[in-house]
Amino acid sequence: MRLIKYLFALVVLAAIVAGIYVWRMPADVGYRYGARLLGPLQLSGIRGTIWNGHADGVSLFGQDLGELDWQALKRPLLSRELVADVRIKGTEIDLAGVLTRRADGSVRAEGLRFSIPASRFEALLERPGLHLLGTVSGTLEDATLMTASITHAQGTARWSGVGAEGEVEAHFGDLLFDFASQADGSVGGRVRDDGSGPVAVDGRFSLRVPSISGEAILRSRDGDPATLELLRELGDPQPDGSVRVVVQGGAARWL
Repeated sequence: MRLIKYLFALVVLAAIVAGIYVWRMPADVGYRYGARLLGPLQLSGIRGTIWNGHADGVSLFGQDLGELDWQALKRPLLSRELVADVRIKGTEIDLAGVLTRRADGSVRAEGLRFSIPASRFEALLERPGLHLLGTVSGTLEDATLMTASITHAQGTARWSGVGAEGEVEAHFGDLLFDFASQADGSVGGRVRDDGSGPVAVDGRFSLRVPSISGEAILRSRDGDPATLELLRELGDPQPDGSVRVVVQGGAARWL
């Protein structure tokens, strides 16, 4: 009987020690154990704990995004979920919100605020020598990523300081985006101008992991020669005087 009591005491002690270790587990140790769960996301310069930590570098598909700070909640682990408030801050990209990795392997994003320079999207236009100006910022209200599909997505964005440099330079009014999940499993959205600039924009786009496609019709409101010349650089002139712009590419190309 005494032996059983000793064994029971040792088990309790081991559980307490293990609990304290996990509670204070260094972030770099936790990353070594859980790196395989992060897929193409890689961290470097990790410090802090698994609950409250920092990484000097975070990259996705080999593209450097900046620094990462996170605060994880402990209670959701009881239901095999990892919930963390994250912030990625780089020289160009700023992203913050709540991410939840569920027991089934899916990842949910809530209230994810982002800011990305428009130049990151140049590859989608496939127009060498054309440089996009301004910043795209917005909020992903809700979205769930499961393997290669996105569900329950909904959000808005605004491209401010819209402009482009090529053989000529022009500046437009802000562009507004709204997007949501579609019945076919894609994420579809609309883009339009805010009415304040010299170019009218009306278009639609579709995201189906890992690719994005879309097209828009651009029209000059005032017939300015410099604006018309730049529009012809952006896309294909149409018989009615408008320009059709087509975008196509993979997500890894514009991260």
